[in-house]
Amino acid sequence: MLEFNATLLAAMLSFVVFIMIMNAIFYRPVLNIIKRRDDYINTNYNKSKEFEHTAQTLSEQRDSEIAAKQKDCRMMFNKSVEVAQKANTERIQVVKEESNNTIQVQKDELNIRAKELEQSVESSLAGDLAQVIVGKLTKDIAG
Repeated sequence: MLEFNATLLAAMLSFVVFIMIMNAIFYRPVLNIIKRRDDYINTNYNKSKEFEHTAQTLSEQRDSEIAAKQKDCRMMFNKSVEVAQKANTERIQVVKEESNNTIQVQKDELNIRAKELEQSVESSLAGDLAQVIVGKLTKDIAG
């Protein structure tokens, strides 16, 4: 059977003292280390979540700024293309007008020269014809 004597009480008392000593020497420091480690991990986890949120916000902000800059660049590019096309069209128009003027001047000069040549040919033909007639008349009279 079970006996309650001083040995049992001494064993119980030594066990309680042992638990108190172990708690003071081993368990409490280990639990404090575990608690500090958990606090450190939780703090770092929360900071990482904050950094992740900040990074996400900055990334979205950067993407929106890039999209806005791309839109501005496209608008500037299209405007530059329009200005260049307009200037090109105007320059082509000016060159066409200059070419047409030059061509007209050349045509006019050629027409004038053609008329001069025609008159020259007519006068030389008339002179030649007159000489032929005079020559024939002279031959007929002399002959």
